[in-house]
Amino acid sequence: MGVTLLKKLPLPIRKYLRMFSSLAESLNYKIFLVGGIVRDLLLGEENLDLDIVVEGDAIEFVKVFSKKLKAEFIKHHSFGTATLYLNNNLKVDFATARKEFYPYWGALPKVVASTIREDLFRRDFTINAMAMSLNRESWGNILDFYGGINDLDRGLIRVLHPKSFLEDPTRIFRAIRFEQRFSFRIEPHTFSLLKEAIRLGAIKWIDEHRIRDELILILKEPAPYRYIRRINQLIGFSFINEKLILKKSDFLLLMRIQRALHIYKKKFKKCRELQGWIIYLAGIVYKLTENALFQFFSQFGLRKGERKIILSIKESFSKVRHLKRVKPKVGIFEILKPLSFEAVVFFYAYFKDKTIRKKICVFLEKLAHIRLKLRGEDLKRVGYKDKTNYTKIFKRLLHKKIEKNISTKSQELKELKRLLT
Repeated sequence: MGVTLLKKLPLPIRKYLRMFSSLAESLNYKIFLVGGIVRDLLLGEENLDLDIVVEGDAIEFVKVFSKKLKAEFIKHHSFGTATLYLNNNLKVDFATARKEFYPYWGALPKVVASTIREDLFRRDFTINAMAMSLNRESWGNILDFYGGINDLDRGLIRVLHPKSFLEDPTRIFRAIRFEQRFSFRIEPHTFSLLKEAIRLGAIKWIDEHRIRDELILILKEPAPYRYIRRINQLIGFSFINEKLILKKSDFLLLMRIQRALHIYKKKFKKCRELQGWIIYLAGIVYKLTENALFQFFSQFGLRKGERKIILSIKESFSKVRHLKRVKPKVGIFEILKPLSFEAVVFFYAYFKDKTIRKKICVFLEKLAHIRLKLRGEDLKRVGYKDKTNYTKIFKRLLHKKIEKNISTKSQELKELKRLLT
């Protein structure tokens, strides 16, 4: 079965896997494809995230391979891992087979070299604890020590041992993610262990940055609305802020955000690709006070651009509501142009008023990409030397361009001369 599954991978990847196999044999190492890619090959899902475990020294393996192909790599000695960068933007993560010890619950683990069997035992769920041999004598053989194939067939999320959620509470979020992604069920005993970990407050034991990473992965799923509902059902959102409680209206907004993103992708192909996850996050946190938002940003380590999007939404409700009364295109442009596309799509979802939505569509379709072709040098050429007024002149010219549907540089130049006379 495994040999057939490997044939589903693109030819360039298969060639690299054969090269890895040959090198492992020459070094007297054993190597295995592990984790999500094995699960997804069995499910018939596409996944090109290559994770390889080495019974041997993974960093040494990557060093030797990169020297042969003159490929770049990054190594992490403390974890015995390395990332290899190959042609066609292909990235391969290698790790020395290892077992883990948790100094205390919720801590990052300490690792020691071990075997593939023990390496798989440290994984989160049985469906992610399978491997596929890349060794010549057993090429494609599936290693399933913990019943992963059976749980895939039955549609179950199952931990490998009773302390799993206590040792790493981020697995609570991962259980929800895989349950919802594959429409699986959390196995009953696993579910009771998950609920007990939540009851003990395990989520408070882990660094907020790790929670952020898991939350972003969930919000990046194709349709995360139901994931968010499940988090609310099992955990709530007090891990963001103790006063944060999502109501029915909030879930209706999140549903509209999901629809708005679909419309944006279908209708406004000229606009840039969105960070959809930040719009969902805004839909969760926008009602927090400004102080609570800043605390959230700081604790969870959101980047400057991400903070800016959420704050601009928080500050722009009354301005965007004013769209209902604005008539000229210039007015629409002035209200929406300072906002990111993420904020604009948020407001399309937030406001159910047809007039506001129509004007947002006009902006995205006709106005968002309007730019002046003229520059400061052009003002100089026509004899205008007062640089302190350049910004005002260009703003007036941009408004004229919008009003008169000016499209060429020569038309802009004519309009500029009119403005200066």
